[in-house]
Amino acid sequence: MPVKQKNAFPPLLAAVTWLVALPAMAQDESQEGVYPRLLDFSTSAKASAISESDRRLGLGPDGDSKSNEVGLDIKPEWVWQLSPHWRSKLRLQGFVATGQVDVSDEIGGMETDGFFALREAWVDYNGLTSYPGASIRFGRERLKEDTGTWWDDDITLARWIFDTTLLDTTVGIANKVSEARTDVNELPKEEQDVARVFASTRWQWRKDHYLSFLATHASRYGSDDNLRADSDGGTPERVIESLTWVGVRADQAYFDWHSTSRFQYLASFGAVTGEDARLVADPASDNGFRRDERDVSGWAADLGLRAQLTESPRWVVGVHGAVASGGRESGESDAFRQTQMESNRSRFTGTRSQVARFGEAFQPEWSNLKVATVYTALTDRNWWAANLLYHKYWMSDQSGTITSDLVEPGFTGNSDDLGESIDLVLGYYGSRGTGTWSDVDTRLRAGVFMPGDAYGENADSARHRVVLDVTKRF
Repeated sequence: MPVKQKNAFPPLLAAVTWLVALPAMAQDESQEGVYPRLLDFSTSAKASAISESDRRLGLGPDGDSKSNEVGLDIKPEWVWQLSPHWRSKLRLQGFVATGQVDVSDEIGGMETDGFFALREAWVDYNGLTSYPGASIRFGRERLKEDTGTWWDDDITLARWIFDTTLLDTTVGIANKVSEARTDVNELPKEEQDVARVFASTRWQWRKDHYLSFLATHASRYGSDDNLRADSDGGTPERVIESLTWVGVRADQAYFDWHSTSRFQYLASFGAVTGEDARLVADPASDNGFRRDERDVSGWAADLGLRAQLTESPRWVVGVHGAVASGGRESGESDAFRQTQMESNRSRFTGTRSQVARFGEAFQPEWSNLKVATVYTALTDRNWWAANLLYHKYWMSDQSGTITSDLVEPGFTGNSDDLGESIDLVLGYYGSRGTGTWSDVDTRLRAGVFMPGDAYGENADSARHRVVLDVTKRF
């Protein structure tokens, strides 16, 4: 019988209860030197309207599947000073919707109509040295880097942090033991029993010019029995055996929306090597399956250039070219694959807006993909931002496929033309204070994807995804 991974959410919830109860015993939060002491508490309530057309582009056997839903998302957050050198953070989330929707600004590829989740629960100790920017942190944390194409995920970890004016470094270990959500009983099989080691360093070698190095190693330690098909789902297409990612990035404050630079650049390169595997049904085998291993060696690059036309308000135009290898042969693959901790969402347009790097209505994985992007953005840097983007897509290898959180494959094999998309992302950001309606944030993310020849003549001419969020902080 397959061995099912138990839901790790109950013990995590017990740990949260302890974490909340301990700081609540503080006698006077206003007195310096009294521990534990509540440093900050806030709650955000977000109402969303989500409209999306058919993810199968009209090619599914059951006709079109469209959705128009509304959702409510509440996130309370606490930060405590437990002692002179110990600090902790807790962030929870409750979400409910009128139907199945993808909460893509938190985690993609997982439709839901409601859940309760533990987002972050960590403690931090900065007594290692006399330098305040050095600490160790362990627990569940949102691990994120600027591009969102490597790390942007909630994960259980232990890491060392060293943060100075010119150098920002972290090294740690991580394991996604659970999604820590009440609507997810177990992780997808391709993410189960994977241990990770990660490291990054970002060096400001001259004013506003940065050089970054990133590395991630992932190894699977679970039993093959966990990968076999069961009543909850089929055998995964590919699982990590042992993969190592390395990356280097150079940029001129490319993700700093306060920048006043006339020109800014981004040059990013990454590579992955190692092995992945899957289990293939084999009646002749004693246990009914055989291991199908494959060598992996892929690469990806992203180049961007931005020009500022006016400073106040800031008006910029930019271009990007991204490519990820996608070829494969029997027993080996030169297709790039991402770390499974990415969101592909960042502030790459030079504004405060978090924008999907490869399109709001398409959102493909960065694998077997070529993308040309042109954008323009207008912002006052603090209160509002407007972003308009155009993307053109091709497959790097016509014989391969594309994985997307929002669009199901349906390729004819007759073309590498995936199509094009247009995105409009608008945002108003209220004051940071609480207690008045001026601290309401409003955000519109609207995208239209127009399939190319790779989907054939019978595909819909366009699909849309529109999300309107109104967020109030308390």
